[in-house]
Amino acid sequence: MFRENDQHLQHGLFDTLQQLPEKVRQRLETSWADTFYRETFCRIDESPFAVLYSDEPSRPNTPINSLVGAEILKAGFGWSDEELYDEIQFNLQVRHALGLRDIGVVPFEVRTLYNFRNRLSRHMQQTGENLLEQVFVQITDEQLGVLKLKSGHQRMDSVMISSNIRQGTRLQLLIEVVQRVWRVLTEEDQTRYASVFASYLQGTAGQYCYRVKGENVSGHLAAAGQLMYQLVTELDEHYAEEPVYQMLQRVFNEHFVVEGAEESDAAVVRAKTGDELSANSLQSPDDWEATFREKAGVGYRGYTSNLTETCDPQNPLQLITYVQVGPNLTDDEQMLVDALPGLKGRTDLNTLWTDGGFTGPAAEAACRKNEVQHVPTSIRGCHVSSTKLGLSAFDWELDEEGNPRTVRCPGGQEVAVRAGFNAERFIADFDATLCEKCSWADRCRAEPRKKRPIRALYVSARQAQVACLRRCALQTRGAGNNWRAAVESTVRSVTHPFGGHAGKLPVRGQPRVTQVIFCSAFMVNLRRIWRYERALAEKASENLGLLLLFGFRSLRSWVHGRSVRRFPGLGLIPAKS
Repeated sequence: MFRENDQHLQHGLFDTLQQLPEKVRQRLETSWADTFYRETFCRIDESPFAVLYSDEPSRPNTPINSLVGAEILKAGFGWSDEELYDEIQFNLQVRHALGLRDIGVVPFEVRTLYNFRNRLSRHMQQTGENLLEQVFVQITDEQLGVLKLKSGHQRMDSVMISSNIRQGTRLQLLIEVVQRVWRVLTEEDQTRYASVFASYLQGTAGQYCYRVKGENVSGHLAAAGQLMYQLVTELDEHYAEEPVYQMLQRVFNEHFVVEGAEESDAAVVRAKTGDELSANSLQSPDDWEATFREKAGVGYRGYTSNLTETCDPQNPLQLITYVQVGPNLTDDEQMLVDALPGLKGRTDLNTLWTDGGFTGPAAEAACRKNEVQHVPTSIRGCHVSSTKLGLSAFDWELDEEGNPRTVRCPGGQEVAVRAGFNAERFIADFDATLCEKCSWADRCRAEPRKKRPIRALYVSARQAQVACLRRCALQTRGAGNNWRAAVESTVRSVTHPFGGHAGKLPVRGQPRVTQVIFCSAFMVNLRRIWRYERALAEKASENLGLLLLFGFRSLRSWVHGRSVRRFPGLGLIPAKS
């Protein structure tokens, strides 16, 4: 049965915080723990988590805010479950952060935390609803309002995340799948297939591959493929609903091709070559959603995360506003398209800063639809010609559909753009007499017409859109103009507890990976707020010190002046009434 936790709001008789010495208590209340308690723990809305528990009268649930707070701390500090449990039991800062005022109270056991994660993952898989995402959005929106941060300008960047899976060979993956199929067979079927499985059950998949010489790998691949084809064909009737059988079927289709007759006795199973394998193929039996992607010469097996944060220079601090996680084959442009409606609805977003990976027709259409200016620092595609003026040298005005309406050339001539004969093609007609006097005439892309005194510039709608983006990208050059660059440090902050770009998360599977990344982003925002509050407190302390010093000097000057006037010979001796 679901019940909200508000016990932390009432001070008990055995309040540990009140028993501390004054100096220790003040130091605790100025640490990150107090900021976490106020800005995160107390803001957690527990009501969305009621769907995880029964509506029938029963034992109340473990406090949700304690479980969510513990998950945030675990991801933010990179702790293991054992380290987290020790910190909750013995670390006074962690206990204060979770609203635990009685030193003798432990909010939950580790098994309770495991069950809570399983409930969250199952709920996400069944409904597509991420409850931790809802809490992140709710708390971040409240923090943006309380701190009065401007969210008109935001920036985003993506990062590769390695799943906690073993990087084995192709043969090792196939043998591991075959061994897992054996473990789900009934005793009767194990007896039936004992002879064909015999060579694959002598040790682990890694030990099997260790005994295989390099020149014999292809033969072992073919033998494994033939066995898998037999199992896929014969086990379908009784094991079709088994997840392991479904994995067997997927791996066989991804790695092998059946050639020849349809009957299993005469069919020839051929292993696909490396070029035929898809990057979307199964990377590990323990993580079905992870994919393979090579970036900058480095291969990644896992996921990609896209982070969005505020970037207005007038803000005293910037906060992460949204987090996305998907297979690492997901394109950055698609991440932008998916995130834009939610960001526009929640915040005052009007300008989005990205790198060139987020540009594309779909991204520009989404930005126009949501009335957001897209400012990329670079553009996908070829470079501008060095002998001809690029279209970005022209100043284009686009309509709501992204079609060019007017254009102004580098020489200052502004003309209307008319539709061409073909769809998505447009023509701008410049006065040829004016063009003759232009210093750019020999490099201009506008072509002279024979029958009319004009120079025509032919362009497609997409070319005009790219030209506008390229002009925006050129404006980001120079010190202080690139507002996107700092998001790189934000990405590093989120992945830092897990080893940064070179590390891997301690979990696998998209639901758990998503939960961990959201919790780490929670902690990044919390640390920024704490540093901001500490800077304000230090500044206020300095101002108070200066005020007291100024007041003391003014008082001393006043006393000294009054004494000299009343008793010139006595100096600072005050006058008697």
